[in-house]
Amino acid sequence: MKKMAMAPLAVVALLVAACSSGDPEEQAPMELTAGGGDTMASCLAFDPNVLADMPVAFEGTAKNVEGERVTLEVDRWFTGGDADEVVLVAPAGLEALIGGINFEEGEQYLISATDGQVNYCGYSGPATADLEAGFEQAFGS
Repeated sequence: MKKMAMAPLAVVALLVAACSSGDPEEQAPMELTAGGGDTMASCLAFDPNVLADMPVAFEGTAKNVEGERVTLEVDRWFTGGDADEVVLVAPAGLEALIGGINFEEGEQYLISATDGQVNYCGYSGPATADLEAGFEQAFGS
């Protein structure tokens, strides 16, 4: 896997949790925590080949945006999961900087993560035509 510098704007924990329906066969929530990250690291130009190596990638719709928590309903997994929801959590006081992405309820986002940390530098963000094309090129349909 290629190493790349990501400049996270906030320390973000990525919690991937299945919706609880009471079904005993349902997958238990998977918890992924973030490291500190190097805020001085520079971003590399977006490359679908680098994106293809990321272990977690999905498209989701912001279902709830509240303070330090953003709950995304997963519309499509590209890789790395099968949960119905993903919760992004920023440490208290950093919620305004949750990756520099302005999450709004009802809007779609494309998110990638490595080692439990959301990737920025153009590898996560609102589902624009350009970012969608990059995800399609990286992961296919």
